[in-house]
Amino acid sequence: MMTSSPPAASDSAPPEPAPTPPDAATALAHRWAPWAAAAGGLAWFLWLGGARAIPPTRLDWAVREDWAAGTFGWLFYRNAPWGLPLTSTPNQLHPHGTSVALTDGNPLLAVLFKPFDALLPPDFQYFGLWLALGFALMGWFGAKLVSVVSDRPTHQVLGGLLLALAPPMAARLGHMTLCSHWLLVAMMWLHLRATPDARAAKRSLLLAAGLTAVGAGTHPYLVAMLAPLAMALSVRLALGRVIGWGQAALASAGILLLDMFIFALFGYFVGGSHLGAEGFGQFSSDLTTLFNPQDWSRILPSLPVARRQAEGFGYIGAGALLLVLLAVVGSALRFRELRDLSWRRAVPFTVAALLLALYALSSRVTWTGQTVMDLGAVYEPFSRLTSAFRASGRFIWPLSYAVMGGALLLWLRQWRDRAWVRTAALAVVVAVQAYDVREDKSELRRRPDGFRRLAAPEWAEMKGHYKHLALFPPQVQWVCPYNEPLVNAAGYMAYRLGLTFNSGYVTRTPPSIAEECNATMRPGGLDADTVYVVVRQQVGNFLRAGARCGVLEGLPVCVAGARTDAFAQALGRTPLR
Repeated sequence: MMTSSPPAASDSAPPEPAPTPPDAATALAHRWAPWAAAAGGLAWFLWLGGARAIPPTRLDWAVREDWAAGTFGWLFYRNAPWGLPLTSTPNQLHPHGTSVALTDGNPLLAVLFKPFDALLPPDFQYFGLWLALGFALMGWFGAKLVSVVSDRPTHQVLGGLLLALAPPMAARLGHMTLCSHWLLVAMMWLHLRATPDARAAKRSLLLAAGLTAVGAGTHPYLVAMLAPLAMALSVRLALGRVIGWGQAALASAGILLLDMFIFALFGYFVGGSHLGAEGFGQFSSDLTTLFNPQDWSRILPSLPVARRQAEGFGYIGAGALLLVLLAVVGSALRFRELRDLSWRRAVPFTVAALLLALYALSSRVTWTGQTVMDLGAVYEPFSRLTSAFRASGRFIWPLSYAVMGGALLLWLRQWRDRAWVRTAALAVVVAVQAYDVREDKSELRRRPDGFRRLAAPEWAEMKGHYKHLALFPPQVQWVCPYNEPLVNAAGYMAYRLGLTFNSGYVTRTPPSIAEECNATMRPGGLDADTVYVVVRQQVGNFLRAGARCGVLEGLPVCVAGARTDAFAQALGRTPLR
């Protein structure tokens, strides 16, 4: 990743001649180039199936599989009282409670939208807009990155499009909060742009802190990558003698403290939940990941990987691989054009990206899925950290974008005296990239709309008479037996009626929940404020405990036998005995 921007005071390269002031038309084109690249990123998102996700009142697409976790995190948060941590939801996974942060519900947006809850329709989600914004910002910051070495709007637009077409971002559509890869490209831009004085350095560090804050408010894996890159930026500024080493250390410490404060404020540590989980050494990157399409390519064949290594997907695309080849060959043919590069600007980011990539390989280093090195003893002392960030393969993303961005900037610099060569090659590369990436693999195209909604009018009679809706035994993904259609249907009904709910999909749960998976109703155990949706094997226990049970929409439902409200009477019309 090289630049041609004016070097800082410590750079050895002589300053380039001052450019001729652009005319009005050229200045307008410069201003609109990032917007054009952002429009291209948005168009790519729509082609991936994003059109159905953008309307905020369209909820059905987001109540499926992993998406349902974040969606219900947001919906129950709407009904939850304000408190600390800010995103705590005691009404979800009741009585244990959880938080938006532990459901991948984008706590930053949840906090921003909650004050307007009374103005929002019941079916409202912000995830589609966030995804669309992420693809647009990928194009935007890709264009800003290219502006480091080329002031031509065409190059900026094409470069932004290439990065927006990156397969790792499209492949993460299954996890809505993990698609914010623009944060990594924006951080790379901060590293490589010119910072001639302390004032510019302060602006860069403030922007870096802002990026890490957004990452901390979106998903912990993002900030786990962004924080080291932000610290590397302070090192880059200190190496360039723009700031002192003491200032760099203070900036790094400040960024880390800010991120930890956001973690605590947004509820990542709520409810006694264990942050660790199994899987480190399996959710990893393979050594072939940068050029292994794993079925995402129309051009290149896929190589085998181990089970669960899809989390370490880092394929940069056939177009980007072509650009890497062109840049390597061009470096040999036009070495003189690279002699005055400010190489030092790229070193800290590159080192940080390589270290993160090393972690992405995990304790079990593989080549085409076969173990070639076992580093278990190295990682054993850090097991608490590795269990918290068990999907280590995701840490390959900074290196993927470093390779893409580095090849892009290197190519543009090599042929700076022949604009037509740069433009023609980039146009071909973007075309190859667009053709290569299989849009049919997008989760937005593959997953169907719709989830079961409980439609019987009797359900509405719970409102005002009961406080809780519970599946018995509770059904919690990855902890207890889990019937997704039932959980989603009952969870949505609990949300609409303002009831608590004891089941769902949460990324981290308190250990005590596992003890409830095989609970049995005993005499005296019925709660008068709870409506129970019961597995059929438990109906007899509920009846012996004195419950009144009936069938609604094919589901066994029980309440305390002493209840005489309209809902209890409705159960009596289809009794279970």
